[in-house]
Amino acid sequence: MAVYTKLAEHDVKTLLSHYQIGVLDQFEEISAGIENTNYFVDTQCSESGQVRRWVLTIFENVSAQELPYFSDLTNYLAREGFKVPAPLKTKKGEYNFSFQNKTGLIVPRLKGRSLTQPDQHACAEVGRYLADMHLSLRDFTQNRRLVRDINWMQTQTSLLEGQMGEAEFSTLSFYLARYLDYSSDLQKCPQGTVHGDLFRDNVLFEKGKISGVFDFYHACNATLLFDLAVIANDWTVEEGVHDSDKLFSLVSAYQSQRPWTEMEHLMWPKCLELAALRFWLSRLVSLHLPSYQQESLRGETLKNPDEMKAILVGLSHLSA
Repeated sequence: MAVYTKLAEHDVKTLLSHYQIGVLDQFEEISAGIENTNYFVDTQCSESGQVRRWVLTIFENVSAQELPYFSDLTNYLAREGFKVPAPLKTKKGEYNFSFQNKTGLIVPRLKGRSLTQPDQHACAEVGRYLADMHLSLRDFTQNRRLVRDINWMQTQTSLLEGQMGEAEFSTLSFYLARYLDYSSDLQKCPQGTVHGDLFRDNVLFEKGKISGVFDFYHACNATLLFDLAVIANDWTVEEGVHDSDKLFSLVSAYQSQRPWTEMEHLMWPKCLELAALRFWLSRLVSLHLPSYQQESLRGETLKNPDEMKAILVGLSHLSA
């Protein structure tokens, strides 16, 4: 949600003219986040004067061919009662618009705020929410392959050789080799549609309850517990170490809705390790290899890889 594509007022007005959501009242850039360009946009109904709030997104590394999957996914979840940003349709009945050879969409702005320091209650809330979402998505029939799969991880690791310290590259190669050893066992765990990126900044709370979940652009078919591990490595970690009480709240709340299989109990430490490894690798790629993220106009686009490395190394005793 850093800004890569600059929109002037007349650009926003032109894009809004393709929708039936009123006229522009005000707009502002959203500088938090790292992957797409986002703006808060408020519109006003000319008849009632009512102001409505939206988020306008321009995609920087998602192709137009992929977007129908994400639109269908969020629309499915919205119909199921989940508070997610399902995209609006244009006057022509399309979900997407085009701007400067890029694709974008407009979604309702969800209420609430993200938590910088989630407590045990918040961890339990997101655990239950995720389990309910996984259960609901069993009837979602569309599929999207995992982009950051083994081939992607091997390719990116090879490209990083010589771009980072020798000792750190050796550590990365070591954990990648471990993943190659246990990856087939992960496939024996329940698979399904996952969010894939449920960090704290992608979940909103209001009055102690989840009021919205967004940024589904890493959603795909994968091991369900990977989704929970991504949350665990962000929501329950303090200074590189999992808080046992928060982790228990998260996991037990998830299991209260969707009990684990025997294989999932066995593979949970490996899921935590894989989540840390995959995000450490993706952050190393953003830091060391050329990408569009180094051309942002505003906002922090790079997250610290060392955060995930610390979690990964700390998890070794659980995954030995």
